Formats: sequence, C-alpha cells, structure tokens
Amino acid sequence: MKRTVSLSLALFLVVSVFAAFANGSKESSASSTTAGGKVTLDLYNYVDVTSPDYAPFKTEVAAFSKAYPNVTLNIQNLFNEPYHQKLQAMAVAGQIPDLVYLWPSARTGYVTSRGLIKDLTPFLGDKKADFQPSAVAAQGPKGQLWELPHAASTATTVVYANEALMKQLGLTYPKTLADLIAQSPKILAAGLTPIAMADKDGWQTESCLLSTLVGRLGGNTWINDANAQSNGATFTDPQFVNALQIVKQMTDAKLFSPGITTMDYGQALQIFEQQKAVYMIDGDWRVNQLEKDLSPDVQKTISLHTFPSIPNQTGEDTISNIPSTGYGMNANLTGDKAKAAWDWIWFDAGPEGSTIHLNSGIIPSYQKLDLANFKLGLLVTKLIGFYKDVPGTQTVLDGIMDPKPIGILNPDLQLLMLGQKTPEQIGQEIQAWYKQNPPSNG
Repeated sequence: MKRTVSLSLALFLVVSVFAAFANGSKESSASSTTAGGKVTLDLYNYVDVTSPDYAPFKTEVAAFSKAYPNVTLNIQNLFNEPYHQKLQAMAVAGQIPDLVYLWPSARTGYVTSRGLIKDLTPFLGDKKADFQPSAVAAQGPKGQLWELPHAASTATTVVYANEALMKQLGLTYPKTLADLIAQSPKILAAGLTPIAMADKDGWQTESCLLSTLVGRLGGNTWINDANAQSNGATFTDPQFVNALQIVKQMTDAKLFSPGITTMDYGQALQIFEQQKAVYMIDGDWRVNQLEKDLSPDVQKTISLHTFPSIPNQTGEDTISNIPSTGYGMNANLTGDKAKAAWDWIWFDAGPEGSTIHLNSGIIPSYQKLDLANFKLGLLVTKLIGFYKDVPGTQTVLDGIMDPKPIGILNPDLQLLMLGQKTPEQIGQEIQAWYKQNPPSNG
C-alpha cells in the first residue's frame, strides 16, 4: 500500500505539510480560554472527508473541544496513498506533528521504527485491562504501544453475500474454493458478477484476499519466519506461491469484477449495492457504508461469511485480521503538550470516543461499554456475530512485511491477474528483495 518517495520529493512534501499546519491546516477545533494554560496540537489525521466516516470524526472533535476547552487541535485530513506519502516524508525529515494516526504494525513502521513516536504504555497504566487484549498487544520490539486502537481487531477478509440473488440462482454459500469456482458460469450467464472487488489502488487484493490465503496455508509461524528469513522459510515456498496460484485460479474462472485492476475502490461497492454481484470481498469496515446506503429490507438479504475452504489449508477457515488503528504522539512531547495529546488519545479510544464510534457502527476495542444500551444497526449486529464465530490470524501481509517488498507485491498481483506474471515469478522477486535486504533481526 505504501510506495516509497525519493528524498527530494520527501523533503518537498515535508515543507508542504508543515506549511499547511502553520497556516491552520484543513480544519481547526478552536477552544475557549480556561484558567489553565492553552495548548495547541497539530493532528495529522487519516480520513476520507467525502465518506460517511467523516461525520463521526467531526462529532468527536466537537465533543473533545467541549470537554477540553483549553486544547486547540489543528487538523489536517488526508486519505489513502497521499496520507502515507506525506507521513513518510515527515519521517525522512525526522519531524512529525504532535498527534499522528498510526497503524499498529509495519504499515507505518517508517515512522515508529525511527524513534519518532512515544510509547503510550506508561500513560495507559492499569487501564490496559479495559481493552480487547489483541488491541493493546505489543506493537514495538520492546513491548511499546505506539497507538491506542479505537476499534476492535479489523478483519480484512469478509465475504459479503446477497442471499436474494443466491436464492434466485439456486445457489448456497460455497463450502470450498472448488464450489465457488463452479458457481461462476451460472452467475455470469445471469449477467451478474460473481465477486465484486477492485484493485486499482494496488492493496485490496493483497490485504483482503491474499493475506487470508497465505494465513490458511502457512499460518503466523511461517509468515513471521519468511519475513525474518529464519528457519529456512522463503517466499518461494509453497505456502506463498500456492496462495498466489489461487488468485490466478479465481481470475481465470472470471470470478472477479471485469477490469478489477483499473477499478476504483468505491466502484466495487456500488456494483454490490446495486445487486449486480452475488458476492463482495472486502474488509469489515464496509459494514458501515452498507448500512448507510442500503434499505433495511436489502440489509436483511446480506450475510457475512469467511472465505471458503482451500486445498491444503492448515486448520480452520481462518481470516486475516489485525489490531486496529489509532492515534500516537510525537516522541518529543513533554509537559502540558504531552498531557493534552494523551487527553485526545484517551478520549478517542476510551469511553467517550467509543460511545461515538459505536453509535456510528464501529465496534470499539474498549470493553467497558454495555452493548445492550445501544441501538445497533442490522449489519453491525451481524458483524458482531461474525466476530464471535470466526477464528482469525495475524497475517495481513502489509501489516507484517516491510513497505518495500509490499511495493513490489501489490503491482505484481495486478500483473498476475492480467496474465503477465506467474506465481513463481512473484515469489522469486519478493525473495530476491529479502536476499538483498536481509532483516537485521533475521
């Protein structure tokens, strides 16, 4: 998901970013004066301002400003690759804003690995027990907690199924990959798409499909060994190559949306919402958009599933998941600024923010809320049931691997689906990078 930027571009972006913050950024949460000293914090935030997810963020900022009137947040919102490019540029310069939206793993390792983010463990203290254990697991090599996740672990592979279309076609949810492939001709003959999926941005197939396939075939032990180049594990092993082969099989069976490699992320969602696709593969975060876009009657026809069983998988029908995202603070913050930064982080992930998140359909990592007190949407309720029934793995590839081999893998997956690369070639290319860049802890 994260392409590297040249040093000159990185420095240019750093200047641009800090100029934006200096000029008041994209939005500001202004506060009234109190008896205490006023604190201003620059917050670099990840959100699509055109999506429904922006409304609860604005609600949260307003509530925080009311609770902490002495703190002013200068907020810059970016999304997708522009966010990562600018944050990477700031890391190159060794300077970042006071508050930063982070991932718990390698996806923002270009920041956390440079010592630019403060460990939140001392701030959290005994409140750690109030959170889902996987959410507050160690994120750094010495047990550091770089960000406090505000949502439950994110499932990156959910198969959304339109039960009404399945009934019309006389289909039941496939138990195996072979069953799924066998359904393709019948679905195509009806003028429908078997699986709505988009990959123009280059991360969707890797995060939302391949990660689960690798997790099924290799599990956490293998992917961690391959990433560390330890215990003889390499990316030319069957665990990786066979997972790529399944993507090719699915492509050859015409299961995916036509033009998947040039399709914008939102287009696949539209195809599924317009009931032109029987299935959609995406992350659990799509539940919120579906609830906003679909009528209650249509929502009743949508079910959530794990990906079907695949040959030679180890154990159950696991799915890839990863601890969620959240806010971290600049390692250089001290005194009032550090306290104010922690106030925002706790507000976001603690009871106040979790209430806002849950009311907007996001299941929080904070476990002290009584769900019986909330009126949850139909699909959110289905998602909670999905979580209870589905075993997960921690094998989201872009959350484990270095950004540079991911920058090779994602476009290679597009070439695989276009018939221009083989699974074996991709495995060899990834392994060649690791051979030239051996992990320091490998």
